[in-house]
Amino acid sequence: MGSRFLARLVDGLIIGLPLGTLFLIIQFALAGSGAWWVGLISYPVMAVSMFVYEGVMLSSRGATVGKSVAGLKLVTEQSVTMPDGGTGSGPAFTRMATMFLPGLVPCIGGLVSLLMILSPFFDEQARQGWHDKAAKTYVISTKPMPRY
Repeated sequence: MGSRFLARLVDGLIIGLPLGTLFLIIQFALAGSGAWWVGLISYPVMAVSMFVYEGVMLSSRGATVGKSVAGLKLVTEQSVTMPDGGTGSGPAFTRMATMFLPGLVPCIGGLVSLLMILSPFFDEQARQGWHDKAAKTYVISTKPMPRY
């Protein structure tokens, strides 16, 4: 679970840092002229950006930059035997939609997205999150097993 946190952190920085900086610049540039809409659109823009970034990376490579750094890969039962292949667009985008789109619903959506991200803690056997179960995917380690 620590590796998954590291992967989420790296991917969050890749998307969040540039977009967050852009939104801050816009907010300060429009200060005093009714820039309330910048805060209103920031989460949807970030969610859609994360959806596209992760969806494309996972469908084509099976890993985002963060997952590669953390030594993780997303697989399906069919893609597990392909060393460099991705999961395909169906499972990748289903997984991302299940994770991020609830956050677009005002008030309760952010809580649902947070629970979705924490859901691997609720599955003690496969550590499969609800988004993984919906897409029939598994997050596996690409690190070699230690020999004793």
